[in-house]
Amino acid sequence: MWILFAILNPLADATKGLFSKKASRNVDSLLISWFNNLIPFIVFSPFLFFIELKFNFNFFQALFISGFINIIATILYHRAISKGDISVVVPMLSFTPLYLLIISPIIIGEFPDLKGLTGIILIVAGSYLLNINFNERNFLAPLKSLFANKGTRYMLIVAFIYSISANYDKIGIEASSVIQYIIFINLFVSAGTTAFLFLRKKFSYSLIKLEWKNLFLVGFITTLGFVFHMMALSLTLVVYVIALKRTNGMISVGLGYFFLNEKHTRERLIGTFIMFTGVLLIII
Repeated sequence: MWILFAILNPLADATKGLFSKKASRNVDSLLISWFNNLIPFIVFSPFLFFIELKFNFNFFQALFISGFINIIATILYHRAISKGDISVVVPMLSFTPLYLLIISPIIIGEFPDLKGLTGIILIVAGSYLLNINFNERNFLAPLKSLFANKGTRYMLIVAFIYSISANYDKIGIEASSVIQYIIFINLFVSAGTTAFLFLRKKFSYSLIKLEWKNLFLVGFITTLGFVFHMMALSLTLVVYVIALKRTNGMISVGLGYFFLNEKHTRERLIGTFIMFTGVLLIII
Protein backbone atom coordinates (compact mmCIF):
# COMPACT_ATOMS: atom_id res chain seq x y z
CA MET A 1 0.00 0.00 0.00
CA TRP A 2 2.86 2.41 0.76
CA ILE A 3 4.01 2.15 -2.86
CA LEU A 4 0.68 3.55 -4.11
CA PHE A 5 0.89 6.57 -1.80
CA ALA A 6 4.58 7.07 -2.56
CA ILE A 7 3.93 7.08 -6.33
CA LEU A 8 0.93 9.44 -6.14
CA ASN A 9 3.02 11.77 -3.98
CA PRO A 10 5.47 12.98 -6.70
CA LEU A 11 2.63 13.28 -9.22
CA ALA A 12 0.84 15.70 -6.90
CA ASP A 13 4.07 17.54 -6.11
CA ALA A 14 5.03 18.04 -9.76
CA THR A 15 1.52 19.21 -10.66
CA LYS A 16 1.62 21.70 -7.79
CA GLY A 17 4.85 23.08 -9.24
CA LEU A 18 3.16 23.57 -12.61
CA PHE A 19 0.32 25.68 -11.17
CA SER A 20 2.72 27.56 -8.91
CA LYS A 21 4.74 28.51 -11.99
CA LYS A 22 1.61 29.66 -13.80
CA ALA A 23 0.49 31.77 -10.83
CA SER A 24 3.96 33.30 -10.41
CA ARG A 25 3.62 35.12 -13.72
CA ASN A 26 1.30 37.61 -12.00
CA VAL A 27 1.50 36.88 -8.27
CA ASP A 28 4.36 37.20 -5.77
CA SER A 29 5.73 33.84 -4.60
CA LEU A 30 4.94 34.74 -0.98
CA LEU A 31 1.23 34.90 -1.79
CA ILE A 32 1.47 31.50 -3.48
CA SER A 33 3.23 30.14 -0.37
CA TRP A 34 0.32 31.34 1.75
CA PHE A 35 -2.20 29.32 -0.26
CA ASN A 36 0.14 26.30 -0.13
CA ASN A 37 -0.77 25.52 3.48
CA LEU A 38 -3.90 27.60 4.09
CA ILE A 39 -6.21 25.43 1.99
CA PRO A 40 -4.96 22.11 3.46
CA PHE A 41 -5.55 23.53 6.95
CA ILE A 42 -9.11 24.58 6.05
CA VAL A 43 -9.86 21.19 4.46
CA PHE A 44 -8.48 19.05 7.29
CA SER A 45 -9.53 21.14 10.33
CA PRO A 46 -13.07 19.66 10.60
CA PHE A 47 -11.49 16.25 11.26
CA LEU A 48 -10.40 17.57 14.67
CA PHE A 49 -13.91 16.78 15.91
CA PHE A 50 -13.72 13.15 14.80
CA ILE A 51 -10.29 11.97 15.93
CA GLU A 52 -8.67 11.26 19.27
CA LEU A 53 -6.03 13.91 19.91
CA LYS A 54 -2.70 12.81 21.36
CA PHE A 55 -0.38 15.44 22.78
CA ASN A 56 3.07 14.49 24.06
CA PHE A 57 6.67 15.66 23.97
CA ASN A 58 7.56 13.89 20.71
CA PHE A 59 4.56 15.40 18.94
CA PHE A 60 5.35 18.97 19.99
CA GLN A 61 9.06 18.55 19.32
CA ALA A 62 8.37 17.31 15.79
CA LEU A 63 5.71 19.97 15.18
CA PHE A 64 7.89 22.91 16.22
CA ILE A 65 11.08 21.76 14.48
CA SER A 66 9.40 20.70 11.24
CA GLY A 67 6.99 23.65 11.37
CA PHE A 68 9.65 26.34 11.70
CA ILE A 69 11.90 25.00 8.96
CA ASN A 70 8.98 24.24 6.64
CA ILE A 71 7.90 27.88 6.78
CA ILE A 72 11.28 28.69 5.23
CA ALA A 73 11.11 25.73 2.84
CA THR A 74 7.63 26.63 1.58
CA ILE A 75 8.58 30.23 0.86
CA LEU A 76 11.85 29.25 -0.85
CA TYR A 77 10.14 26.48 -2.85
CA HIS A 78 7.69 28.82 -4.54
CA ARG A 79 10.33 31.51 -4.96
CA ALA A 80 12.56 28.95 -6.71
CA ILE A 81 9.70 27.94 -9.01
CA SER A 82 9.14 31.60 -9.92
CA LYS A 83 12.83 32.12 -10.77
CA GLY A 84 13.45 29.27 -13.24
CA ASP A 85 12.06 26.51 -15.47
CA ILE A 86 10.34 23.81 -13.44
CA SER A 87 12.16 21.17 -15.52
CA VAL A 88 15.47 22.56 -14.21
CA VAL A 89 14.54 23.74 -10.71
CA VAL A 90 12.35 20.90 -9.41
CA PRO A 91 14.93 18.12 -10.10
CA MET A 92 17.22 19.81 -7.56
CA LEU A 93 14.97 18.31 -4.89
CA SER A 94 16.44 14.94 -5.82
CA PHE A 95 19.41 15.76 -3.61
CA THR A 96 17.13 15.22 -0.59
CA PRO A 97 17.59 11.40 -0.53
CA LEU A 98 21.37 11.86 -0.45
CA TYR A 99 21.06 14.16 2.56
CA LEU A 100 18.71 11.63 4.15
CA LEU A 101 21.34 8.88 3.93
CA ILE A 102 23.29 10.93 6.48
CA ILE A 103 20.49 12.55 8.49
CA SER A 104 17.97 9.69 8.90
CA PRO A 105 20.39 7.34 10.70
CA ILE A 106 21.21 10.17 13.12
CA ILE A 107 17.64 11.29 13.89
CA ILE A 108 15.53 8.10 13.67
CA GLY A 109 18.04 5.29 13.06
CA GLU A 110 16.79 4.32 9.58
CA PHE A 111 19.02 3.18 6.71
CA PRO A 112 18.06 1.37 3.48
CA ASP A 113 19.34 -2.04 2.38
CA LEU A 114 21.81 -2.39 -0.53
CA LYS A 115 19.10 -2.64 -3.20
CA GLY A 116 17.29 0.39 -1.84
CA LEU A 117 20.55 2.33 -1.56
CA THR A 118 21.36 1.57 -5.21
CA GLY A 119 17.88 2.74 -6.22
CA ILE A 120 18.32 6.02 -4.36
CA ILE A 121 21.68 6.67 -6.02
CA LEU A 122 20.18 5.96 -9.47
CA ILE A 123 17.31 8.38 -8.83
CA VAL A 124 19.75 11.13 -7.83
CA ALA A 125 22.04 10.38 -10.81
CA GLY A 126 19.10 10.39 -13.21
CA SER A 127 17.95 13.70 -11.83
CA TYR A 128 21.41 15.15 -12.47
CA LEU A 129 21.29 13.96 -16.08
CA LEU A 130 17.96 15.71 -16.59
CA ASN A 131 19.86 19.00 -16.62
CA ILE A 132 22.65 17.99 -19.02
CA ASN A 133 22.67 19.18 -22.63
CA PHE A 134 24.40 16.32 -24.46
CA ASN A 135 24.84 18.41 -27.62
CA GLU A 136 27.05 20.83 -25.72
CA ARG A 137 28.79 17.99 -23.83
CA ASN A 138 28.87 20.14 -20.74
CA PHE A 139 28.50 17.58 -17.99
CA LEU A 140 29.15 20.12 -15.24
CA ALA A 141 26.25 22.32 -16.36
CA PRO A 142 23.89 21.23 -13.54
CA LEU A 143 26.50 22.15 -10.92
CA LYS A 144 27.29 25.43 -12.68
CA SER A 145 23.60 26.25 -12.73
CA LEU A 146 23.69 26.37 -8.93
CA PHE A 147 25.80 29.51 -9.18
CA ALA A 148 24.08 31.01 -12.23
CA ASN A 149 20.43 30.46 -11.31
CA LYS A 150 18.78 31.69 -8.11
CA GLY A 151 15.98 29.18 -8.55
CA THR A 152 18.29 26.17 -8.39
CA ARG A 153 20.13 27.59 -5.37
CA TYR A 154 16.88 28.16 -3.51
CA MET A 155 15.64 24.66 -4.33
CA LEU A 156 18.87 23.05 -3.15
CA ILE A 157 18.32 24.71 0.23
CA VAL A 158 14.74 23.40 0.19
CA ALA A 159 16.06 19.90 -0.51
CA PHE A 160 18.27 20.07 2.58
CA ILE A 161 15.42 21.37 4.75
CA TYR A 162 13.14 18.56 3.54
CA SER A 163 15.77 15.98 4.50
CA ILE A 164 15.47 17.19 8.10
CA SER A 165 11.73 17.84 8.26
CA ALA A 166 10.77 14.45 6.76
CA ASN A 167 12.34 12.66 9.72
CA TYR A 168 10.52 14.83 12.25
CA ASP A 169 7.29 14.43 10.29
CA LYS A 170 7.57 10.69 10.83
CA ILE A 171 8.22 11.20 14.54
CA GLY A 172 5.17 13.48 14.74
CA ILE A 173 2.94 10.97 12.94
CA GLU A 174 4.05 8.10 15.17
CA ALA A 175 3.45 10.23 18.27
CA SER A 176 -0.10 11.19 17.21
CA SER A 177 -1.83 10.23 13.93
CA VAL A 178 -1.60 11.12 10.26
CA ILE A 179 -4.64 13.42 10.33
CA GLN A 180 -3.73 15.15 13.59
CA TYR A 181 -0.21 15.86 12.42
CA ILE A 182 -1.35 17.15 9.01
CA ILE A 183 -3.79 19.57 10.68
CA PHE A 184 -1.30 21.02 13.14
CA ILE A 185 1.67 21.22 10.78
CA ASN A 186 -0.47 23.13 8.28
CA LEU A 187 -1.75 25.42 11.04
CA PHE A 188 1.83 26.13 12.09
CA VAL A 189 3.16 26.79 8.58
CA SER A 190 0.06 28.80 7.62
CA ALA A 191 0.55 31.07 10.63
CA GLY A 192 4.18 31.59 9.67
CA THR A 193 3.54 32.37 6.01
CA THR A 194 0.66 34.68 7.00
CA ALA A 195 3.02 36.68 9.20
CA PHE A 196 5.58 36.97 6.38
CA LEU A 197 2.87 37.86 3.86
CA PHE A 198 1.55 40.84 5.82
CA LEU A 199 4.94 41.98 7.14
CA ARG A 200 6.22 42.13 3.55
CA LYS A 201 2.93 43.72 2.42
CA LYS A 202 2.44 41.18 -0.38
CA PHE A 203 -1.25 40.51 0.18
CA SER A 204 -3.31 41.63 -2.81
CA TYR A 205 -6.99 40.86 -3.24
CA SER A 206 -6.92 41.97 -6.88
CA LEU A 207 -4.09 39.54 -7.70
CA ILE A 208 -5.85 36.73 -5.83
CA LYS A 209 -8.93 37.42 -7.93
CA LEU A 210 -6.79 37.39 -11.09
CA GLU A 211 -5.04 34.08 -10.33
CA TRP A 212 -7.55 32.42 -8.01
CA LYS A 213 -7.77 29.23 -10.07
CA ASN A 214 -4.02 28.57 -10.03
CA LEU A 215 -3.72 29.60 -6.37
CA PHE A 216 -6.60 27.33 -5.38
CA LEU A 217 -5.10 24.43 -7.34
CA VAL A 218 -1.73 24.90 -5.60
CA GLY A 219 -3.47 24.56 -2.24
CA PHE A 220 -5.83 21.77 -3.28
CA ILE A 221 -3.07 19.64 -4.82
CA THR A 222 -0.92 20.28 -1.76
CA THR A 223 -3.82 18.91 0.31
CA LEU A 224 -3.77 15.66 -1.67
CA GLY A 225 0.02 15.58 -1.50
CA PHE A 226 -0.04 15.81 2.29
CA VAL A 227 -2.27 12.74 2.50
CA PHE A 228 -0.08 10.72 0.13
CA HIS A 229 3.15 11.87 1.80
CA MET A 230 2.15 11.31 5.42
CA MET A 231 0.46 7.96 4.73
CA ALA A 232 3.58 6.71 2.95
CA LEU A 233 5.82 7.95 5.79
CA SER A 234 3.72 6.04 8.29
CA LEU A 235 4.18 2.78 6.36
CA THR A 236 7.84 2.59 5.28
CA LEU A 237 11.33 4.10 5.54
CA VAL A 238 11.55 7.88 5.22
CA VAL A 239 14.36 7.65 2.66
CA TYR A 240 12.25 5.41 0.37
CA VAL A 241 9.30 7.80 0.47
CA ILE A 242 11.48 10.80 -0.32
CA ALA A 243 13.42 8.96 -3.03
CA LEU A 244 10.18 8.12 -4.85
CA LYS A 245 8.85 11.63 -4.26
CA ARG A 246 11.90 13.04 -5.98
CA THR A 247 10.79 11.44 -9.23
CA ASN A 248 8.70 14.60 -9.43
CA GLY A 249 11.73 15.90 -11.33
CA MET A 250 11.09 13.66 -14.32
CA ILE A 251 7.35 14.38 -14.15
CA SER A 252 8.13 18.10 -14.15
CA VAL A 253 10.16 17.68 -17.34
CA GLY A 254 7.06 16.38 -19.11
CA LEU A 255 4.78 19.02 -17.62
CA GLY A 256 7.23 21.76 -18.54
CA TYR A 257 7.34 20.55 -22.14
CA PHE A 258 3.61 20.07 -22.69
CA PHE A 259 2.23 23.03 -20.73
CA LEU A 260 5.02 25.64 -20.51
CA ASN A 261 6.92 25.04 -23.79
CA GLU A 262 10.20 24.33 -21.99
CA LYS A 263 13.02 22.94 -24.16
CA HIS A 264 15.55 20.04 -24.21
CA THR A 265 12.94 17.46 -23.20
CA ARG A 266 14.04 14.70 -25.59
CA GLU A 267 17.61 14.60 -24.31
CA ARG A 268 16.35 14.35 -20.74
CA LEU A 269 14.78 10.96 -21.45
CA ILE A 270 18.05 9.21 -20.47
CA GLY A 271 17.91 10.73 -17.01
CA THR A 272 14.23 9.82 -16.77
CA PHE A 273 14.96 6.17 -17.64
CA ILE A 274 17.73 5.97 -15.02
CA MET A 275 15.41 7.45 -12.40
CA PHE A 276 12.71 4.94 -13.33
CA THR A 277 15.22 2.10 -12.91
CA GLY A 278 16.02 3.39 -9.43
CA VAL A 279 12.32 3.45 -8.58
CA LEU A 280 11.95 -0.18 -9.66
CA LEU A 281 14.85 -1.24 -7.41
CA ILE A 282 13.13 0.35 -4.42
CA ILE A 283 9.60 -0.96 -4.96
CA ILE A 284 10.27 -4.50 -6.30
